[in-house]
Amino acid sequence: MKMVKSLLLGSAAGLVAVAGAQAADLPVKAKPVEYVKVCSIYGAGFFYIPGTDSCIKIGGWVRAEYAFQTSNSDLAYYQGSTGRNNRIDSNEYNMRARWVTSLDVRTQTEYGTLRAYSRAGFQTTTGETTQGRIYTERAFIQFAGFTFGKSQSYFDFFGGAFCYGCGYAGNSSQTGAAGTLLAAYTATFGNGFTATISIEDQQMRRGGIWDASNDATNALTIGSLPGPSAVFDSYNIAAPGIVMGDSAGTGIPDVVGSLRVDQAWGSAQIAGALHQLRAGYYGNNTTGAGANVLGVNSAFLAPNDAYGWAAMAGIVLNIPWNKGDKFWVEGTVAEGASGYVGWSGSIVGTINQQARFNGANVAAAWALDSIFGTLVSTNGATGQQLTRFWSIAAAFEHYWTPALRTDLFGNITAADFNDVATTLFCSSPQSPVRRLAAPNTPLTGATVVAGCDPDYRVWNVGVRTIWNPAPQFDIGLEVMYARVETKYDPNQMVFNFAGGGGRAVGVYFPSSEGVWSSILRLQRNFWP
Repeated sequence: MKMVKSLLLGSAAGLVAVAGAQAADLPVKAKPVEYVKVCSIYGAGFFYIPGTDSCIKIGGWVRAEYAFQTSNSDLAYYQGSTGRNNRIDSNEYNMRARWVTSLDVRTQTEYGTLRAYSRAGFQTTTGETTQGRIYTERAFIQFAGFTFGKSQSYFDFFGGAFCYGCGYAGNSSQTGAAGTLLAAYTATFGNGFTATISIEDQQMRRGGIWDASNDATNALTIGSLPGPSAVFDSYNIAAPGIVMGDSAGTGIPDVVGSLRVDQAWGSAQIAGALHQLRAGYYGNNTTGAGANVLGVNSAFLAPNDAYGWAAMAGIVLNIPWNKGDKFWVEGTVAEGASGYVGWSGSIVGTINQQARFNGANVAAAWALDSIFGTLVSTNGATGQQLTRFWSIAAAFEHYWTPALRTDLFGNITAADFNDVATTLFCSSPQSPVRRLAAPNTPLTGATVVAGCDPDYRVWNVGVRTIWNPAPQFDIGLEVMYARVETKYDPNQMVFNFAGGGGRAVGVYFPSSEGVWSSILRLQRNFWP
C-alpha cells in the first residue's frame, strides 16, 4: 500500500513538472507579419519596399528578332560590310535575342518625387563569338526637376516609335534605345507644358570629320570613315571602337533645349542643340610634286574649333474617330551635326557612311560633319567646312482592332556639302574619286574632277503590322524599302576601291541603289 501511494505521488509530481516545463516553453505572441503592400501613388505595378516609404516597380521584356536584308536590328542593308553585297561577309539574315530588366524606385520628399530608374539587359546576335553582351540603356536619378545620369536625349521626339528598321535616318529620335549621358533641368508650367535645358555627352551625336590632305592615313574609302583616330564608343555594344575620322578629343558637351506640350489631343515639341566640332591636325599637305602647301610643318597646325547646330519641330496627333490611331510628322535641320538627323556612328553602328555595291556599280555616300584641308590653288588652309543636313519623317498608326494595328512610315534625309567642301572632296589625293578617262591616276589636289558632287539623299518607306494575341505580347512584321540616291555623273567619273571583304579591287561606277528588308519581332513585356 505504501508502495502504491509512492508511485501515485511520484506520477503526479512528474505531470506537474512536465506541465510547468511546457508552460515555460510556450512562445510569446508573434508580431504581425508585414506583408508587401500595393503603392498606388505612382500607378499600376508599384509596391512598398518593406520597412520603408519608398515604392518600387520591377519590369522588363524579352525579345526575339529575325531580320532579312538588314545590317543590324535597325539598319538598312547598305550599312557597314553588308553594303559590299557579296557572298563572303554579307549575311542576308540576322537573328537576335534580348532580355531587359527595369527597376523604378520612387519616394515622396518635400521637394517632390525622388526617382531612381535603371534599365539594362543581355543580348546575343548572329555572328557573335561570345555568349552575348551586357549593356545599359538607362541609369538616372530625378529630383526637384533635375535629371542626372543616362537617359534619352531631350532633343528626341517620337522618331523611331512607329518602325523597327528606320532608326538610322529621317528622324532625331536616335537615343531611345541606347540612351545618352546628360544633366538636365525641366521646368513644368502646368497644362502639359514643359521646358528643358540639358547638357549632353556629345559623343552620342558625333559624326565623321575628314582631313582631305595628301596623307595616306587620311584615305577616304568606300564603306568606311577616314582617319587614324578612334574614339572609344561605349554606346555601340556591337563595335565599341568605331573610327570617327580625323576628330580630336571632346571639348565641351552638347547643349540642348526643348519646349514640349502633352495634352489629350497629342504632343508637340520644338528643340535646338549646339554641337562642338574639334578636328585633329592638318596632315601632310603637299601637292603631287611634294611641295608643302602651307609652307610650314603642318603637324603643328590644326583648324579652329567649329560649332554645329540642329533644330527640330514635331507633332503627334491622336486621331479622334478611332481609339489609338496616331499621326506623327517631324522635321530636322542641322549644320555640322549629322547625329541630330539620325546619322551617327556612336548610336547604332558605323552609319556615317552608306555603300551599296551592285555588280560594277556602287552607291556611295558619307555623312561627314565637316571636311578640312588645303586648297592648292590658294596655298591656304580651309578650316572646317560644315555639312548641312535636313530630314522629314512621317508615320500613321491605325488600330484595326484593339489587338491588331498597322503603321505606315516614310522619311527622307539629305546631305549638302558647300562649294569649298566639294572642291576638297573632288580633288583630294586621298579621295576615292577618279576621272573616267584616267581611273588609275591619283589626284593631285589641283583640279576638281568633273561630274563629282558628294551631295546625296537617303529615303525609305515601309509598313509594319503588330498583333497582340495575349496581353503584353507583341508579334510584329515589317517590310521596308530603302534607297541611297547620289548625284555623281557616271559618264565623267568613277570610284577607286582598294578591295575588301571579297569585293574585288578596281574601279566602280557611281549609281543610286535600293534594297528591300524585313523584320519579324516577338516581344513579351512583363511590366504591369
